[in-house]
Amino acid sequence: MIHLKSSTLALVAAIVAVLIGYVALKFAFPITFDKDHLLDFDIFHLVSTMIAEGNLRAAYVVDTFLPRQAELPGFTGWTMFWSYPPFFNLVVAPLSLLPIAPSYTLFMVLTLGFYVWVIRALAGPAFHTILVLFLPLTMLIIRSGQNSFLTGGLIGLTCLLALRQSRWSGVPLGLMAIKPHLALGVGIWSLLDRRWGMAVQSFAVISIFAALATLVFGTGIWAAAFGGITETADALHDGRFPLFRMTSLYAFGLSFGFGHTLALALHVTGVVAAVGALVLLSCVKLPSRALMGAGVFVSALISPYNYDYDLAMLAAAACLLFDTVNRHASKAEQYTIAAVILLIGTYGFSLTTVVDFIINDDTARPVSVSGPVIFVGGIVLFRIVWRNRVAMKSAPRLNKSEEKPVFKHT
Repeated sequence: MIHLKSSTLALVAAIVAVLIGYVALKFAFPITFDKDHLLDFDIFHLVSTMIAEGNLRAAYVVDTFLPRQAELPGFTGWTMFWSYPPFFNLVVAPLSLLPIAPSYTLFMVLTLGFYVWVIRALAGPAFHTILVLFLPLTMLIIRSGQNSFLTGGLIGLTCLLALRQSRWSGVPLGLMAIKPHLALGVGIWSLLDRRWGMAVQSFAVISIFAALATLVFGTGIWAAAFGGITETADALHDGRFPLFRMTSLYAFGLSFGFGHTLALALHVTGVVAAVGALVLLSCVKLPSRALMGAGVFVSALISPYNYDYDLAMLAAAACLLFDTVNRHASKAEQYTIAAVILLIGTYGFSLTTVVDFIINDDTARPVSVSGPVIFVGGIVLFRIVWRNRVAMKSAPRLNKSEEKPVFKHT
């Protein structure tokens, strides 16, 4: 277990603040700072602007969205799609109230603060270890201007409230409708663990969320969003995304030249195996944190459309599974898991740097390896958690009402 000095923590915080400030300056002074490509937050802010104009539906159509992207500093001709469900439009709508640089800074500081608070509460004494392992992924998210601290925080908050037996544990799970494919494993876990109240509450939140989105954007937004999702699916099918930044078995298969059908078959096989493993684990005696952590981990494996920056939620899985790994894993297994976490946080950005600055070839498309790597980590974790069931046989499993509260900090 890693224990960082206060001075080291202050240094990490300073590095994070400097990186946020640097990215904000690139937004504010793109020519001075040689902004040479669009970031995800460019698109968030642009869509917010289009919402203010009453032109949101045009964001879901490539032919009308691409010309708007071309007006942004750093545009290189690479098409960026808008395929978020209408729920997320409610999140980005206020962003254009501020110029892009302060808007980015405020969004990143608030979502990162929320994420760190949740992870710290889940991790307890293991927080410094989790911080070190996920620092590269944190830097990647900041540089991308993505929403992953928000989604990772919502997944973590779902687990935190469930462990505390809160009546509101289904609310953050329902709010994950902004990126529903990232919450599927947690949803499956809630059903396997008979958290019926959580499941019902999450669907109620989604219904309210949908009604609000319809009220604000009109009923036509759903058809527009479906069209955007279809265009995105077609682009993924044709390999028109930077597949090496993606983390699914489907992306691995496409980047390796398998073709759509074989890549999809590989992905579906992996998903069935992962969900089957989660079902199997739910049938044996396990600590509640271990089964919940497995559910979060499975969430990272289900969708074929996952990027490396989407994996912030794995920090919640690491918090929940830390004690099990620490007690029942060999050193080799622990090092393997640590290597998997560090690789998913560095592989995509490292190859982006190689392609952009060394190879200098915009058409270069390295192989996506994160999907198989994460599955290797999943296999190792399954062996460790399955081994833990032997130790649990001699100890009675706590009822949900007897679960110990998670770590609290003053």
